[in-house]
Amino acid sequence: MKALSLESIWSSTKETTKQGDGPLISVICVYNDKTILESCLLSSLQKSSHSYDLVLVDNTKRAYSSASEALNYGAKKAIGDYLLFVHQDVVFGDSFSLDELEEKLSMLPANSIVGAAGRVDRRGVITSITHGEPPEPAGSELIDRPTLSQTLDELLLVVHRRVFDKIKFDEDVCNGWHLYAVDFCLSAKKCDYESYVIPLDLHHRSSGRSMNKSYFSILKRVASKHRDRIPTIFTTMGIWKTSRIGLRISVLEMLCKTKAKRILVKTKLGRKLLDRRKVL
Repeated sequence: MKALSLESIWSSTKETTKQGDGPLISVICVYNDKTILESCLLSSLQKSSHSYDLVLVDNTKRAYSSASEALNYGAKKAIGDYLLFVHQDVVFGDSFSLDELEEKLSMLPANSIVGAAGRVDRRGVITSITHGEPPEPAGSELIDRPTLSQTLDELLLVVHRRVFDKIKFDEDVCNGWHLYAVDFCLSAKKCDYESYVIPLDLHHRSSGRSMNKSYFSILKRVASKHRDRIPTIFTTMGIWKTSRIGLRISVLEMLCKTKAKRILVKTKLGRKLLDRRKVL
């Protein structure tokens, strides 16, 4: 693949003639740091021998106020049968291939939504990937086969075009940079579409622990949207009751845990306790 010239919206197809009869995958990424994009996602994608459509949405000048807005725009430009939404700081490993991804997608029920990490209950985050620097497992429920999940993490989401055209990312509810994949999975479930975490050779450079005021504001709207059907939302960031009182308690518990962790990490004994919890 030739060197990239990044514009406000940049789209190309690797190899003008697609090899094989399988579906074409569009890789869609909104980025705000060209260096991270090129050193992580694009560098690892260049190793792929499989044809793919690449759509890059430039947000270095904050043209978009939310991931939902930017990715919906990117999806309009995409030409693939499958849409793969991915973060700029994702690095695909040597054993990752779009061919294998297509094969895994074909083995799942039609209209399934697929991701690299997710959660279905209180047991923990389901995944096979690593994250952070230095790399560590991104969850406690490590998998080697597709696993049903209630929601999926935003770092990577794969959905068929016909499903996305029916649902899309909710720009009103998810008007920031959080929970758009969670909301999408919950909306898809309303249409009887299931979400799965699949094993992937992938590293996410970020640890993903970014809960700010905007996160909780969006969470409140997501909970309100789905509370008539879903009493508890399980995400890679936490477990949230959807009732008004339950959500307040869930948020308070998370804030207390976060504060306690910040205190513990400052002491040697506290760090040992945190490391022991990771093992357990």
